[in-house]
Amino acid sequence: MKLLVTGSHGLLGTNIIPVLKRYFDVISLDIEEWDITDEKSGQKILQHFKPHTVINLAAFTDVDGCEDNQERATRINSEGPGIVAGLCRKYAISMVHFSTDYIFDGNTPFPYKEDDRPNPLSVYGMTKLQGERNVLEKHPSPLIIRTQWLYGDGGEHFISKLIRVAKEKGIVEVVNDQIGSPTYAKDLAEPLLILIKKNKSGIYHITNTGSCSWFEFAQRVFDYLHMNIPVRPISSDRLNRKAKRPRYSVFDCSKVQQDTNVTLRLWQEALKEYCNGLL
Repeated sequence: MKLLVTGSHGLLGTNIIPVLKRYFDVISLDIEEWDITDEKSGQKILQHFKPHTVINLAAFTDVDGCEDNQERATRINSEGPGIVAGLCRKYAISMVHFSTDYIFDGNTPFPYKEDDRPNPLSVYGMTKLQGERNVLEKHPSPLIIRTQWLYGDGGEHFISKLIRVAKEKGIVEVVNDQIGSPTYAKDLAEPLLILIKKNKSGIYHITNTGSCSWFEFAQRVFDYLHMNIPVRPISSDRLNRKAKRPRYSVFDCSKVQQDTNVTLRLWQEALKEYCNGLL
C-alpha cells in the first residue's frame, strides 16, 4: 500500500514516518514539494504518485503566530486541507487529516469525546476546526485524528523550548492551570497504521494515557533529565500570551482503544523513554 505524506518534515512526520515505512511504501513530501494550498500542484502530484492514502500533516502550528497571521493560518489550516480532500475524492484516494485539542474551549470537568461540541478560543483553533469541516465536506470518508501536547525528535516543541530557557536562565516559569495529556509523537504511529489497515473513517482522539499540567510536565522533564532546575508555577493570565488556550483539554480515547485494541502507554513512561534518549 502506498502512502503519501504532506508536511513530512515537521514534528509529527519526523516521528511517525519511520514506523509507517516498516509496513507501507511511504512518499514523504514537505511544503517545498507540495504546497497544499496549490490545487494544480496537488493534482499533478496525485496523478504522478497514485497513492492509496494521503496523510495530511501540513499545518501552521504557531498558536500565537496565528493571531498575527490569520490569513496564512486560514490558508494552510482551513483551505489547504479542503483542497487536498477534494483532490483525494476526485481520484478515489483515502485521506487522513490531523487536528488538535485547541478546537475545544476547556470548559468541562470531563475528558472530551469525539462528538463533543467544539468552541475554539484562538485563531489557530478556529482555523483547525474549519479545516476539519472542509475535509468532512469535500471527502466522503476521511479519517481525522485529534491529538495534543506533542513532543518528539525534530522540530520545536515544549520540551526543547523548556531546556533552552533553563540553560539560559537557570529557572523556568510554567503555567499550572492548563491540563492536558503530553503525547510522544511516535506513539501515534501504531494506532494510525491499524486504522489505515482497517480502512477506518471518522474522528478519533489519540493521546498517551493520563494527564497533568504544563507545570507538572516540566517538573517531570527535569527529573528525568537529572537537571536541578527550579520550576515556578504561574497562571495563564500572568503569562499573557496572544492566543487563549483551553484550561482542560484531556481526551477520552476509548473509541480508538476499542477499534484498534491499542491503549497508548502512560505519558510518564513515554516521556522517560524520550528523555533517556537525550541523556
